[in-house]
Amino acid sequence: MLGFIGCGNMGSAIIKGIIDSGIDPKNMYAYDHHKEKILNTNSKINICSNNIEVVNKSKYIFLAIKPHLYNEVLQAIKDHLTYDKIIIIMAAGYTIKQAEEIIGNKKIVRIMPNTPALIKQGFITISYNNKLSIEEKNIIINLLKNIGTVKEINEDLMNAYSSITGSGPAFVYLFIEAMADAALLLGIPKKEAYEAISTMIIGSAKLLLETSKHPAELRDMVTSPSGTTIEGIRTLEEKAFRSSIIECVVNTYKKNLDIKNIR
Repeated sequence: MLGFIGCGNMGSAIIKGIIDSGIDPKNMYAYDHHKEKILNTNSKINICSNNIEVVNKSKYIFLAIKPHLYNEVLQAIKDHLTYDKIIIIMAAGYTIKQAEEIIGNKKIVRIMPNTPALIKQGFITISYNNKLSIEEKNIIINLLKNIGTVKEINEDLMNAYSSITGSGPAFVYLFIEAMADAALLLGIPKKEAYEAISTMIIGSAKLLLETSKHPAELRDMVTSPSGTTIEGIRTLEEKAFRSSIIECVVNTYKKNLDIKNIR
């Protein structure tokens, strides 16, 4: 039985992906303060009256809530967590150790999905404590594969991955917006610009993945001596583009270490 505490964008994406894989929603239990969020995801899911009911009726329990709510929710449900149950945390910066300090010697999984999971194109990192069996790990991985690519990592890298794959979509969208503004200035309508830029980014990323070439090598394929592309690259370097990206990710990482201020 699968349980969900919270049913926002990420919780809904996981639920929809799991249901699309063939799992009966009647085997799923969910609670959210806003009941309509659950109904909008799937009307056949069992709607619980509170978090404790979700825990009592589920084995795999996803906590799809904001980081600042974790301590409160874990305190409320800890006495109902029998040893067979598995808690799956998915909040920026919230560690397995922090969860263990509240709920004790229980099975805990930590995942970090991203918003492309909404269209089953997510990148999901996953770590565990040492309480889960191989079978239990595989069940969770197979569930998550329904919303994207799953990568097992050491938990000490989770915040770093979160800064890149979790927050990264926002940085890409900002880049797309800036490119589209430039396109508008050059006479291309915004809607057409978004389509062209997004398609260019998808194609560029696929070329990198499928050829396994170094990004610099692929960049050189586009860059000719005294040409237009090198002029653009020179401008980006002049404006500290590379350094700005590095600082962006590093500062995002630092914020992951301070979850009490993340809402």
